[in-house]
Amino acid sequence: MTPAAAVRAATPRDVADLLRALHRAEFGAYVVGGAVRDVIAGRTPTDWDLATDATPDQMRSLFPSARYENRFGTVGVPTGDGVVREITTFRADSESSDARRPDSVTFLPRIEGDLARRDFTINAIAYGLARGASQRADPVADGAIIDPHGGIADLERGVLRTVGDPADRFREDALRMLRAIRFVARFDLALDEVTAAAIKRHAALAGSLSGERIGAEINGILAAPHPARALQLAAEIDILAAVAPSLASEWNSDVGRRVEAVGDAEGADAPDPLGRMCELVAPIDDDDDVVALLESWRQPRATIAAVGQLRALDREVDAAERRADLGQSDGVALRITAAATTGDPRDAARQIRRRIAAGRARSGSAMLLTACQEADAMQVPASLADLAIGGDQLVAHLGRTPGPWVATTLARLLGDVAHHRVANVERDLLAWCVRIAADGDPEHIA
Repeated sequence: MTPAAAVRAATPRDVADLLRALHRAEFGAYVVGGAVRDVIAGRTPTDWDLATDATPDQMRSLFPSARYENRFGTVGVPTGDGVVREITTFRADSESSDARRPDSVTFLPRIEGDLARRDFTINAIAYGLARGASQRADPVADGAIIDPHGGIADLERGVLRTVGDPADRFREDALRMLRAIRFVARFDLALDEVTAAAIKRHAALAGSLSGERIGAEINGILAAPHPARALQLAAEIDILAAVAPSLASEWNSDVGRRVEAVGDAEGADAPDPLGRMCELVAPIDDDDDVVALLESWRQPRATIAAVGQLRALDREVDAAERRADLGQSDGVALRITAAATTGDPRDAARQIRRRIAAGRARSGSAMLLTACQEADAMQVPASLADLAIGGDQLVAHLGRTPGPWVATTLARLLGDVAHHRVANVERDLLAWCVRIAADGDPEHIA
């Protein structure tokens, strides 16, 4: 199937209706950018953006429900079921004083001028009809591919390069340097040498980007099927140093491979964005430095907390693997630790699998993993909430004053239940508590 035929077949009905409405009003009408790129690359687009020579005011007249709340010529048109399609007037951008947004825009009459302002050639492809095309023509059925910068050929060659001078593109918007890394990861591309050299020269500009935008691009890189080469590239061309200096200073060539292995699509835990994030920051020893980095990327508080929990659990797993190497494999105890650390005993097995995938596990990990997985399958109790009695029952049964001994005794009960020393039923547990109390030391019982 030709690129034109592929886009024609994939265009959603509401997008086709918008294109036809623009064409009937004698405006140029095109689908542009990521949707065209994704279809040609054999992917399913998540967004369909349109471009036209109609001005925002003309579009609002044509589409009464349209919303226009920006100065860049983009109008949002609701098409039903909560879907809003964005249509942007062909434009040229001025210079950018903040390396992020153009200081001003100029509306243009032709799609070719609009495509010339875009970041990469693979995003500078359009499909549709120009103003002046026959009214009998249909912008979907009779549309044509517009590809003045060779984006289709670059997709076929697996190359990412900018439209025009890469230095100009990156000075206009420094985020494009991070986007380049994400596109390399997402589409498994090679970065054009001239583009790579320009990024290395201007990488420091990325340090001025907002944390939200940096964090979003990092998440996108980690979500790609094969991020290893892209992450290594980010380190080599100094983007990593600009957006994560604490990570760049500890970087080694194994990190990207480990990140990719943790989230491998064939793995039992895929997708695993949290595991990949933890593996990415694993070279940083200090937990406070990790928190500072994730905060600078404006990661959600829940994500930062979860990364901290998994890092703590990883240290516990490492210690358990060391004991397993000495023949002291106790997956049940590790599950209890996992439940106390992350809230989920199954994280013990997950973390062992991550370590194995990343090549960080010790020789005893296989035995430990088997024990954890078997306990998961049997739903062996791993938290105090799993016990058939609670602290109030314990205090009442023993007739003692509440104190730290309650938590110590319940923890002992949990371990004994998990190791099948006592049944998890109220009567047996209360009798077992009497034995523990008589022993005088909850840590030792005959």
